Amino acid sequence: MIKELLEYSLNKELEAILKAERYQHTQLREGYRDGYRRKSLITHLCGRIDNFLVPRARKRIKFRLLERYKRRLDEFDYAILNCFLNGQSTRKTAKFFYDFFSESSINHQTVSNILKKIDSLANQFLKKTITDDYLIS
Repeated sequence: MIKELLEYSLNKELEAILKAERYQHTQLREGYRDGYRRKSLITHLCGRIDNFLVPRARKRIKFRLLERYKRRLDEFDYAILNCFLNGQSTRKTAKFFYDFFSESSINHQTVSNILKKIDSLANQFLKKTITDDYLIS
């Protein structure tokens, strides 16, 4: 169900980008389809989706729904991050997602890489200078 919905959404988005449906001849067309490629994706709703079809075009396109080279949705990363921030170790978090989703590509290193995303934000916050611009009345 989710696989079909994802494929349908990507096809409709490509039609909007190209300004033409499949096999439609029009003056407004801004490119041509170039088949499909197969991709797998890990979601927070149903785990891993294997071999769903991502439409291709001859020109480089950027989908709003799906980023290039992305294997996991951000919501899945946030779920991993929440497990870690609630006190689980990286290895326990990886084991939980393996047991729950049967996903072998989630290991302790993946959890650490996800944590690196927020590391720069935390360092920015910690190095921020405090100013005395407060009014005391």
